[in-house]
Amino acid sequence: MKKTETILLLGDSLVEFFDWQARFAEMIMINRGEAGERVRELLDRVSGELAAAGKVDVVVIMIGANNLAGGDYTFLRDYEEILLRVRQGLPAARIAVTSLLPFRFSWLAADAVVRLNASLRSIAGLANADYLDVYAAFAAAQKAGKTCFLPDGVHLTGRGYETWALVLDAYLNTAS
Repeated sequence: MKKTETILLLGDSLVEFFDWQARFAEMIMINRGEAGERVRELLDRVSGELAAAGKVDVVVIMIGANNLAGGDYTFLRDYEEILLRVRQGLPAARIAVTSLLPFRFSWLAADAVVRLNASLRSIAGLANADYLDVYAAFAAAQKAGKTCFLPDGVHLTGRGYETWALVLDAYLNTAS
């Protein structure tokens, strides 16, 4: 029987507003999402979160939506620093960098999220972290006519959370 894993989720409202524990009842899910948070703010609190969490098997990071909503695309250095701190603080943990989602902002270039996700994939690799391509799952769901976003184009519907949870579930059930 597989041991119960402890998963630390870090990020913004996309993390905070879902009951991860109910979805992943067989695991210990520590939800440390904070609504409105930007990458710099997560960087400011990440060391404290790691200390408070204790022994963690997997750290899942989903951050950047509020940066994009505010027209800020210059958060990659801070993201790198977050990964460095997580790696230093929890050297044995698996780290998962979650892709940005296909957000709908009128000022966002059509390929902006794709380009940022390519950078996040690269940053994840440099930090010996895994990259979870949730963007592709959302794009496939949308192409199939499934609504993943609320009317604001940022927050998620139940279908959106289930789409993300399926990607995360597949990741969590792979050998480390």
